[in-house]
Amino acid sequence: MRTLYGGLNFMPVICIKLKDNSEAVYFQSIMGTYSHLAWVRTDDPESGVIKVITTPDLLEQARELVNDLKSEIELQEVKCPEE
Repeated sequence: MRTLYGGLNFMPVICIKLKDNSEAVYFQSIMGTYSHLAWVRTDDPESGVIKVITTPDLLEQARELVNDLKSEIELQEVKCPEE
């Protein structure tokens, strides 16, 4: 996890890598139903790394959701790429 956004260090970001990039749309649609917890951003679709951007007070809930999705989608948390 790292914190970033708009040059200010206050938005926690969880970076995940999908084993199968074709699962990106499914992952994003699931996360979209929890838009009150986090926003999802894909900077480089080829790498399969997706950023889950949340707020400090919702970080644990967002992390729980990502962990729960591991039972449906093969993913792992990875170090966020440098901006």
